[in-house]
Amino acid sequence: MRALLSEFLDRTLHWRTSRSLAEHLAACPPCAVYVTSIEKTILLYRERPVVDVPAEVRGHLRELLRERHERAPRKGAGRCCAKVGSGKRAASRAKPAPPAKKQAKKS
Repeated sequence: MRALLSEFLDRTLHWRTSRSLAEHLAACPPCAVYVTSIEKTILLYRERPVVDVPAEVRGHLRELLRERHERAPRKGAGRCCAKVGSGKRAASRAKPAPPAKKQAKKS
């Protein structure tokens, strides 16, 4: 799902894949919460004025954020076992089918 999220939010995803993803979000609360949080983040970002931050402050903030990210526990929000989408992307993410069992010949 994450690979398709940007195109889904930008409304540039193929309509069939978009519909499949919307259906998945309707049935999967963890993914729905994840997408809603991304949408809210985008809206908040767009509403804020641009602030010129000195380079040394930016570097310090990046370092703090990286450290916190590395120490943070991994959460399950937005992670599920669903295969959403079609085409090359979905095919590349899909697990290969198990090999077919050969049946013994009857004489």
